[in-house]
Amino acid sequence: MVEPQAASLKTLDVYLVPIARDRYECYYEAEEEDEEEVDAAEQGFFARLRRRFNDQLREAEESRHQKAIEEPRTFFGRMHKRMMRWIAERIAEQRLLWHLRKVESATLHASADLLARDAEWLMRENIKRDADFHRNRLVPHTLLLILSAAVAVVPGPNILGYLFTFTVVGHFLAWRGAVNALTRVRWTVTPNPALTDLRHAFSLDAETRHRLTKEVARRLHMPKMALFVERMAATGTATGAS
Repeated sequence: MVEPQAASLKTLDVYLVPIARDRYECYYEAEEEDEEEVDAAEQGFFARLRRRFNDQLREAEESRHQKAIEEPRTFFGRMHKRMMRWIAERIAEQRLLWHLRKVESATLHASADLLARDAEWLMRENIKRDADFHRNRLVPHTLLLILSAAVAVVPGPNILGYLFTFTVVGHFLAWRGAVNALTRVRWTVTPNPALTDLRHAFSLDAETRHRLTKEVARRLHMPKMALFVERMAATGTATGAS
């Protein structure tokens, strides 16, 4: 699968966010309207996948913001709505890696009580785990996308094809971003006092920690970070970033 050349960004701010006293996750809060660019003249199978992928990004973000919408009456309508919710969640999780495909340098913000070399090692371990995760799922999801073409003749929307288009392109772009982050991006580690406060918050009671987490998110101008930290602290499940 050959990826179209992505325009490079100057730099990216990535946050090594504490989710416990001794556990961290890479975090990046992207603009929701960001989407993948595809040259209008680009042709071929992957170009068609990318265009369908962009349509899915737009539809998922629109669905995410719809309020008090009437529940679809048909089975396919309900399945489609649930799939859009799932896709919106995966978009939030994978956006950091998608953006890292286009980056030449990045700043890693970390707790001030971490040595720079330790912070970078933790970041690389996180991203290597993500690279393995997306690479290992790319081949089976590609096969499932091909097999989903068999149900395209069935009347009604091809929900499986729609779903696996997203997962194939999403896993591929995330894997490419992780590889670029590990092999080409120039990283600079900088101490961040807000993240130091957040790490210390895990020594406090749950109510105080929750209040401090929201305060740190406000100081960093990242309103979604508090929910991310609380969810990760509760589940311990690695998800990447927003």
